[in-house]
Amino acid sequence: MLALPRLCTIRPPDSSAGAAMPAPAYEENREDEPRPGNADTTGMKRFLGAFAMVVLSAAAADAQTCMGGTELGHRSQNRLMAGGTMADGADGAGAGYGFGGNTFFGNVGMGFNRFDGVTRKQFAVTSLFGTQLRLPDRLPIAVCPLGQFDVAFGPNVDPVSLRTHTFSGGGRLGWVTGNPEKFNVVPTAGFSFVRTGTYASYSLLLVDQTVWDNYNVLHMGAGLRFNHSRMAVTPGLSFPMVDGADPTFNVTFTSSF
Repeated sequence: MLALPRLCTIRPPDSSAGAAMPAPAYEENREDEPRPGNADTTGMKRFLGAFAMVVLSAAAADAQTCMGGTELGHRSQNRLMAGGTMADGADGAGAGYGFGGNTFFGNVGMGFNRFDGVTRKQFAVTSLFGTQLRLPDRLPIAVCPLGQFDVAFGPNVDPVSLRTHTFSGGGRLGWVTGNPEKFNVVPTAGFSFVRTGTYASYSLLLVDQTVWDNYNVLHMGAGLRFNHSRMAVTPGLSFPMVDGADPTFNVTFTSSF
């Protein structure tokens, strides 16, 4: 897709806000305030996984043929993107700009995520870079190693402020099924290794806490390309391999020029 915010929203079962708030151990007696220390590690991991998911799927959905997106090469070296993502308890939207050619390519973008039960939105900035491997012309497939980095701010729920950093690496494979000069479909699949860190600042007690988590994501989708493969609609599903995580649906519209 584009470089959208990563919406891996895996919420703790006991949290209506979609994120477990960190709190210091000596605050466990306070019952009416969100406390990160009271949030179990599994709950925080779910939030990390869920948040990181939306941007991951969104940002990586269309960078090159291997991702089902529009063609980049001698005729087109630039791309505009817009799209959205949906997961259980969260959704996001964003826009981005892509650049590159037949080998190296990249996307940068920004967007917002919304979580059920939280009035404030999360703002995210994303980047993705990759290369399309050279394969024999007779093979109707495209393979791309990928790397991505995202930073998200919020959603802040007083007295807790959140900031999230997400690193991921993996690859995508696309299968070219038709003539690129006509309407054609490119099924895609991929796999990513993700490391997400959430920094929580608890202002009332001047306590900070950072939680890191690692997990994997499986991607599946299809690029619907037209106008000489310079325009594409790319729906897809991302499956975070984390207990309690639901799939994320994403769709992106891309135009190359």
